[in-house]
Amino acid sequence: MSFSDFIKNMFNTKDKKEIVKKDPVLNNKQKSEIIYSPLSGEAKNLSEVNDITFSQELMGKGIAIEPSIGKVVSPVNGEIAAFFVTKHAIALKTDDGVEILIHIGINTVALKGKYFVPHVNEGDRVNIGDLLVEFDVEAIKKEGYEVITSIVITNTDNYRDIKKTDSNKILAKDRLMEVISC
Repeated sequence: MSFSDFIKNMFNTKDKKEIVKKDPVLNNKQKSEIIYSPLSGEAKNLSEVNDITFSQELMGKGIAIEPSIGKVVSPVNGEIAAFFVTKHAIALKTDDGVEILIHIGINTVALKGKYFVPHVNEGDRVNIGDLLVEFDVEAIKKEGYEVITSIVITNTDNYRDIKKTDSNKILAKDRLMEVISC
């Protein structure tokens, strides 16, 4: 099983009550969902991430953030679909079915949870801005790891388009992406 399939299989597929957010610019047949920034820092293209899984969008489309603060908050209303034992990655599923992976750093799985403090558990209900995990940016860098964080829509193929922010500097809870379906 590929890493992508592993992540995708971790999402709970139970039917949820559909909540639709409409963009006035879109016609009535289209739905969109806003994904807010889970971090404060510098927004970058996934192509700038030093990991082929993310830079070549093998997991899906998204954006990366070079964090200025080691706090990850929920970018959506939804559920924690998976929280890796190593605390470096969190999978969420929104109320509308968008599947999001937040992957903190490059190869930080090797830290085995060191420098990460979780604030939620798998299965927890979360709302935009809820604290998910804290991490020590400087300690992780001192260990020789990059902290650039990938935010990926793992079910990209289910959507017509994913529009990313044009902003370079971003704060947690700023508008980061818009996921548009048909």
